[in-house]
Amino acid sequence: MDVQVHDEGVGEVVLRPVGEIDMATVDVLEKALATALDRPGLRAVVVDLAGVAFLDSSGVRALVDAALRARREGVTLRVVDPRPVVARVLRITAVGELLGLPAEVPVSPAASFRGLN
Repeated sequence: MDVQVHDEGVGEVVLRPVGEIDMATVDVLEKALATALDRPGLRAVVVDLAGVAFLDSSGVRALVDAALRARREGVTLRVVDPRPVVARVLRITAVGELLGLPAEVPVSPAASFRGLN
């Protein structure tokens, strides 16, 4: 698992984790989130989940912990573009709203057919 970090202008950073986020790899995500949240003048963190193929409870915990820290510090943290299987995990754990996802993340008909929603 790798996390790409991109500055998107004054006060905004985008994190793009790639791979699977589980107990064996969550520390990479946690470090990237902590480093991003330590930036002076930070206003927003976007976590682009398009490259994440799998997310377990340790990954959910890392995202929630970071979102709560961000909220305490007056920073917006949101996740975007989760794959259907990752969106499902966020939906069934009821953390989507905290992470800035719409109440129902759109899922493509092909993904539904494969049983991924």
